[in-house]
Amino acid sequence: MSWVRVRLRAAPGGALALAALVLLTSFLAVALPLAVDRYQNNALRHAVNHASVHDNSVTLSSAYTPLGSLDDDGSGLSPSTLDDVETSFQQMTHPPMRLTKGQSVYGVRTASEAVAADAQLPRLSPHPPGADLVAQAGLASHVRVLSGRLPSPETGNGGTDGSRYTMDAVVTRQTAATMHLKVGQTVHLSLLSPTPLRIRITGIVAARDAGEVYWRENTDLLKPEVRVPPPPPGSDPKPYWHFALLVDRQAAAAMPLLGAGASLYWYHPLDASSLTAHDVDALRAELASFASGPAATSLADATGVQGIEVNDGISTILDQFTSDRDATQPLVLIASVGVGTTALAVLLMAGGLAAERRRGEVGLLRSRGGSLRGIFGRLAGETAACAVPAGALGTLLALLTVPVGGTGGARIGLPLLLGALVTAVGVLALPLRSVVAVRKPRPPVREDLASARPSRRRLVAELTVTVLVVGAVAALRRRGTGDGADPFLAAAPVLVAVAAALVLLRVYPLPLRWLARPASRLTGAVTHIGLARAGRAPSTNQLPLLAVLVALTITSFGGSVLAGIDHSRDRAATEGVGADARIDARASFGADLAGKVAKLPGAGQVTTARVDAAGPNPAFGKPYSLVTVDPAAYAALTRAIGLPAFPASVFDGDKGSGVLPAVVSAGLADQMGTAPNQIQTAVGIVSVRAAATLPRTPAAPGDEFIIVSARQLAQRHPDVSRFRQYSGPTVLLAMNAPGRQIDARGLRALVAHGSGEDPYVTVQVRSEQRAALTDSPLQHSARRVYLAAIAVGAGYSALALLLSLLQAAPGRSTMLARLRTMGMTRRQSRRLVLLETLPQALLAAVGGVLVGIAVIPLLRPGVDLHALTFGNAPQSLPPVDVPTALRADPWSLVLPSAGLLILACAVLLAQVWVSSRRRESTELRAGERA
Repeated sequence: MSWVRVRLRAAPGGALALAALVLLTSFLAVALPLAVDRYQNNALRHAVNHASVHDNSVTLSSAYTPLGSLDDDGSGLSPSTLDDVETSFQQMTHPPMRLTKGQSVYGVRTASEAVAADAQLPRLSPHPPGADLVAQAGLASHVRVLSGRLPSPETGNGGTDGSRYTMDAVVTRQTAATMHLKVGQTVHLSLLSPTPLRIRITGIVAARDAGEVYWRENTDLLKPEVRVPPPPPGSDPKPYWHFALLVDRQAAAAMPLLGAGASLYWYHPLDASSLTAHDVDALRAELASFASGPAATSLADATGVQGIEVNDGISTILDQFTSDRDATQPLVLIASVGVGTTALAVLLMAGGLAAERRRGEVGLLRSRGGSLRGIFGRLAGETAACAVPAGALGTLLALLTVPVGGTGGARIGLPLLLGALVTAVGVLALPLRSVVAVRKPRPPVREDLASARPSRRRLVAELTVTVLVVGAVAALRRRGTGDGADPFLAAAPVLVAVAAALVLLRVYPLPLRWLARPASRLTGAVTHIGLARAGRAPSTNQLPLLAVLVALTITSFGGSVLAGIDHSRDRAATEGVGADARIDARASFGADLAGKVAKLPGAGQVTTARVDAAGPNPAFGKPYSLVTVDPAAYAALTRAIGLPAFPASVFDGDKGSGVLPAVVSAGLADQMGTAPNQIQTAVGIVSVRAAATLPRTPAAPGDEFIIVSARQLAQRHPDVSRFRQYSGPTVLLAMNAPGRQIDARGLRALVAHGSGEDPYVTVQVRSEQRAALTDSPLQHSARRVYLAAIAVGAGYSALALLLSLLQAAPGRSTMLARLRTMGMTRRQSRRLVLLETLPQALLAAVGGVLVGIAVIPLLRPGVDLHALTFGNAPQSLPPVDVPTALRADPWSLVLPSAGLLILACAVLLAQVWVSSRRRESTELRAGERA
């Protein structure tokens, strides 16, 4: 301990520097996995909390059909049966399936919608209103009675109107206002039973809290809904009102009188406050057990209710979360491996720098009989006194700064292990480097010389790294990033950077030595000395170059990922909309719509087309869209939007009769061949031939298509084409005016004014679709962590560069002092230092750019960006097939390298300035090593 105390007092600066480096590195090593866990947990909880009620709940359901059961008295619908199922389920659940306390909703409702044909009820069409009877637990505690009373549990006999039974029911204030219901009014419901069920309205109620899960599980409880059944072909849709009648739980036994049975349900919202990403697999296993496993059997045995199904809407959220996590995890792991490699190199460099400074001291101890074990123990005790407290403090600060709620002790094992690893490297770097240096006695040699031939060990190490690089790149190209937990695949960019560093270290001294020979014939000695010293490659340059190349490679790789995602999203929005703005209608819109759109602020070119959907026929085995266009205008719009050029020239020379030339999609071109094919159009049957092929077209995004000329089609069927409903346009495509943007609000107002509330007329704006293609919370957080890791890696690479310059600073200062005694000026000193050191910095910068460019084609086939790009795509965007791939980003390639060059120049010039202000006697004291 006395040795440690003396050494720390003698050199407190070095001890504090080591402690600061270990503190920072251990903090980052512990904080990174904690931050990943934290953002994954927050993203999962955000997804659960912001999902619909059905999607964030575990729902039990059971169908009650009295005709197929022995419980013809309706006991299967009794409140005690539902309460038993609820109690048993609550008792059988255990973490990680945590249910929100007091928020469970369960009850009974009619299995099918009944018809309420009473004349006093309002109608939206000839279709009569529909209604459901709902007996939900806890009605009295969730409503306020505005008029009348709550329903009674008894059911009475039917009335004189032919009804079989009479039930009491209440309705909410919104339902009463919309459906014109009053207290004392009677509603008759009929379904499959020959006699209707008589419902007497006994009260009108209001929800105590409309935001409760009680009212959000079934959306028809609070207010009526407008429903539209699918219309038959050629018929108009017939919307109608649907509403709910709230009855007493005891009266649920009468629901089967309608003839369709009843549905039992139990909704259980999931408590996401303590849910973690690590719980997803266990939660899935428990849900599967309740669906068709031991838990399902135990629940049926405990309650006596058979056929209980688990409709776990939460599985959809878990699947989406798992998909996003699997897509982002490889990228975060790549950044983690990169910054970890850079930090490790810096720690080893710090230990090597300290060992180099104390080489004479350690050599003296060894020459006086000190054992390797004793020297190692003394140096390890000295570094442990600094590194261990610093590592512990950094770990503690990370645990306090980045708390992860719900994470158990087993989940902090990796962060603690990384913190201990950083501390161990900080403790052992100096002792190991020093012991290896004095293990065998060596005569003193000049420090600025390198061996003429590298050792065989170095050759073996380089070959080993090369094999690893080839294996990692081949595995990544073949397997892809689907297995995000594979560190070997994640290390592929780092291994490529390591291999590039080894190659550059082998190659770069040769051209400098070749340049030094002709420079020796120049009149001045500065150029020759600078190039000669730069051409010598001591082993101390390996770690700085490695750290810098790894950081630059990870930065450029991350930039290529982000650039590839942005480019694919831009293309998806462009191909999905087909223009800057788009209007789609089921029927032909007015002839003046295009003119009105062209007058909107910011509108430029406007083109219309007719798109008719066609199903498979004997000629084509797949559905397609028939697109009728004006070829010249459509070609101009295609050029403006940047899609493949439309070949309008194929429509030239048509004589107005015979086979129509057509531009078809690649999928249909193979089936059509070169022979004419008959197709059905809105104006009649025509024969078409494939005159040209396009991979995609603006009017029919994501579909197979056949494009014909509107004028030529009208010439084949002039009589029918006169009617606008058969030949008029159904799609309008508008481009922005130069330097402006179309008024989306005005466009929607114009369409709404012309079409009213027609749900079959839609408006899409490319900028809005592009804005909707944003990162999910998980992807956004992963991007932030990735960028933070890149920034940390850049900081460590700058620190590595500074350490390499600092390591050579004493020898450089001594050399400058000696040359100044021979008459070297300050200007020549600056030139000499730049010539000596800048080639190495330039090597790292240019090497980083070249490696970053090379990594993209090497790893592009194995990096799948589709989930990252379209994992959160809007439903309104057509399913266009847009390729996703890495894309070079010039800024991420050039800016970091330029920054390192500027930093190196600034440090070197500062060193020359400081050295020039010292006296030569200070730098050249007798007996000291240079």
